[in-house]
Formats: sequence, structure tokens, C-alpha cells
Amino acid sequence: MSLMAIKSKAIMQIQLDQNDAEKIGEDLLEYAETLCEALGMDNQKIMKEMTSSDLPHLFRTFNSYFGEYIELLDTDNTVLNK
Repeated sequence: MSLMAIKSKAIMQIQLDQNDAEKIGEDLLEYAETLCEALGMDNQKIMKEMTSSDLPHLFRTFNSYFGEYIELLDTDNTVLNK
């Protein structure tokens, strides 16, 4: 008899106020750093990629790496860049 580990994914929703772009960027970078550590991902590579352009790029990059774990919502609960 063999035992298989079952990996479950928890989806968390984060509500962001797009009127405060600087705060959003800082928050997403902090979330990404925490997730990289928890998931064993290359933190330096992902941080460099996330910060290589503007805020929409940061959203897209965050979603490409962490979209299956985190859903980003605007203050009116619409999904951001999904």
C-alpha cells in the first residue's frame, strides 16, 4: 500500500485600493516574497521581474506566478487583471 500526499490549494482574496498605487505595489511585493518562501520559488528572480516595469506589469506578473493561490480584487470586489 502506498500513501500519496495530496496538495490542496487555498485561494485567498486580497482587496486593493487602486487609488493608492504605491501602497499596492509595496503590498504585492510583500505578498510575493512571503509566497515565494512558502512555495520554494526563486524570490530574487520573481521580484526582479515584478519590478521591471509599471503597476499593470506588476499585477500581471503577480497573477502569472500566484494567481492560483491569490485573487486580487479592487475595492468594489471586481477581479484585477485576471
